Formats: sequence, structure tokens, C-alpha cells
Amino acid sequence: MQIYRVRRGESIEDIARRFGVGAEKILSDSNCRREQVDEGIRLVIMRPDGEEYIVKPFDTLEGIAVRFNVSEKYIEENNNLSSSAVFIGQKLYI
Repeated sequence: MQIYRVRRGESIEDIARRFGVGAEKILSDSNCRREQVDEGIRLVIMRPDGEEYIVKPFDTLEGIAVRFNVSEKYIEENNNLSSSAVFIGQKLYI
């Protein structure tokens, strides 16, 4: 668990993407509504279990799954991904 203070101009989606956690999960864990997310508010971030992996250039979800001997679906579910697209610098929990 981590407590995160919202910075100016950040949206709940920005924060969710940064931590690899679904926006709705953050709101639920923080007992907060979307319209309450504003600069200075503290949110509870419950990270998924597992090893943290930072996506590198040319990585694909399929390649990461093969490297760690897990399914793509497992990575998607563990990181609340809505597609198999990943981006450089993204934190994934394996």
C-alpha cells in the first residue's frame, strides 16, 4: 500500500497509468469519487503482487509473457490492462 498526493493537473487516469492500477480501484480503495480528485488529495494505491518490470523499447506483451513464463492474460489482469498495448517506461507487475 502507498499513499499518493495528487499533483496539479493530474487526472485519476494519469495516476492509474503511473502505478499500473485501475482508476476505479484507486477510487474504491481511497473511498473517493472521481470528482473529488484534485490537487493535494491523498489517494491509497494498492499495487498488485509480483515482480515489477519496466517496459523497454521493442517489448511486446507477448514477449514479456514468454520471458516470465506467464500468459498475456495473467499480465493484463494483474495490471488492469484493457488491451495488449504497452508503452516504454510502463510499470508492469508480473
